[in-house]
Amino acid sequence: MSAPLRLGLLGFGTVGKALVRLLQAEAPRLARQLDVDLRFVAVASRALGRKPAEGLPEGARVTDDLLAVASSPDVDVVVELLGGLDPAGPLVVAALEAGKSVVTANKALLAARGSELARLARDRHVAFAFEASVAGGIPILRAIREGFTGDRIDSVSGILNGTSNFVLTGMARSSRGFGDVLAEAQALGYAEADPAADVEGTDAACKLALLARLAFGQEVPLEAVRTEGITRLQPVDFVYAGMLGRTPRQLGTARRLGDGRLLLSVRTHLVSNLSMLARVDGPFNAVQVSTTRGGDFVFSGRGAGGDPTATAVLADLVEIARRGPSSGVPPFGAEAPAPFAPAELTDSVAPFYLRFVVKDRPGILAELASVLARHDVNVDAVFQTPWSGKTALPFVVTLEPVDEERLGHALVELAALPFHVEAPLALPMTP
Repeated sequence: MSAPLRLGLLGFGTVGKALVRLLQAEAPRLARQLDVDLRFVAVASRALGRKPAEGLPEGARVTDDLLAVASSPDVDVVVELLGGLDPAGPLVVAALEAGKSVVTANKALLAARGSELARLARDRHVAFAFEASVAGGIPILRAIREGFTGDRIDSVSGILNGTSNFVLTGMARSSRGFGDVLAEAQALGYAEADPAADVEGTDAACKLALLARLAFGQEVPLEAVRTEGITRLQPVDFVYAGMLGRTPRQLGTARRLGDGRLLLSVRTHLVSNLSMLARVDGPFNAVQVSTTRGGDFVFSGRGAGGDPTATAVLADLVEIARRGPSSGVPPFGAEAPAPFAPAELTDSVAPFYLRFVVKDRPGILAELASVLARHDVNVDAVFQTPWSGKTALPFVVTLEPVDEERLGHALVELAALPFHVEAPLALPMTP
């Protein structure tokens, strides 16, 4: 049997507890099949000092001193499951500087400081692994970093946030409003008490920035991801989407243009009901990788929750135990990422769905069409279902493919018209 790999765990929340349970269950198999011996020697959590906790690993010392565990001489690998930027960031730096390998699920920290931490790990000759940071138990980062090196990746896209997908699919099934379905997601544990990062798109944006760095070898900053949430969608949008043979899905998309520039966004798309993404239900995730020669590859599975995330953390730990602290593959694939090359709004072209809610009166369509025509935006069709009342009448205009710079200028002028009850909603339509 190989020497044990000694683990120090920072954070004992949902994922930390799931990881301890998982390792307890799988340790005999890992030892028998892979000659791997993983042992928790320390667990640190500030919450542990306030109340007793069940499920702690047998024999591990327990403390509320996070820094002591991060730099302890008897810890080989620090597992950071705190989340957020602080204190997680300084603790990960301390661990790496002390010569500890680090495994983390912290996508916010990686999006903000990932390249810096990867360089520090390289300089200290230790491992820095983060498979669990994107799409839970789906091994998408390892696939992009190592499985597609023989081909060129053209785009990475998909459903990257299970909470948003649960809300959208729940609205589609039940015709309930956003608030009602979000409350259900919170009651079931699929959404946090403060769900802003999920429903506003920032969680998915962190994941997309990481995917894009790996896929395209560029230093992609989080702020380069154009981000829109799902909070403005209404039951009527699902009615009109159905008339178009489509359904709303919150997608993160990263696409490489022919000259190497990148288009990045997280926003709601109307996807075809025939597409794979339309069939991804509830809290599941799906990532599609499109390559130049191999075509399209789809990875789907549970993207959140303690157990799926813990499996990805454990996979990283097993790899470190088997390969040692340096696998020879840089954490982000490229040893030195190229500078970020952003595309322009004029490069983003798609047909669009525009939903208006207006105080009904004669001439509204003519005014809307006039504004669109001035900006060289072509109308494809107009949809209006029977709706009670004239004070908040919803209807939809679909557009032929248009670049987002022109559309953005048109939307500013459209929103200034006096008959709107709320600002127009614009959603791209994808196959």
